Amino acid sequence: MGARKIAYVVFVLPVVISVILGGYVLSNVLAQPDRQLNMLQFNFPTGPVQEGSKDIKITNLNSSYPVSTPLNFIVRVNNTSFDCGDLYMTIYNLDTSPKQVVSQNAYFSQCFAQTNSTLPVHATFSPVINGSGTYQIEADMKDKSYQNDINVTATFNVQ
Repeated sequence: MGARKIAYVVFVLPVVISVILGGYVLSNVLAQPDRQLNMLQFNFPTGPVQEGSKDIKITNLNSSYPVSTPLNFIVRVNNTSFDCGDLYMTIYNLDTSPKQVVSQNAYFSQCFAQTNSTLPVHATFSPVINGSGTYQIEADMKDKSYQNDINVTATFNVQ
């Protein structure tokens, strides 16, 4: 009988005391103003993830497109130091190694600051992709003097 009492004291009593003290501490923390228990802090992206400079974004971008449909991509630049610069847009096929260029276009002297327009100005970048797979679009904007550039990439699927 003595060994059973020692086992309770050594193994069970610390667990009971830990649960009681942990509950007490947690209730005190949650009782403080502006405190909440949020254990599910998952951020699920709502669309394709864009990587690159925060000064340039690709708009009208979906995560998937049907085969042989014209894709209309628009770029928005938030940095006026790139006004009247050159925009280069390229689509790569990520299913090939190394990645292959599927479509590419350059738009020169893109002056957008005065009218706050999207790019390309007075044009559209709407390539047609005839094969299903995973693709990456890259938009690269260079300033007038070609000293600075900003870019953004995003991945999408064609099914």
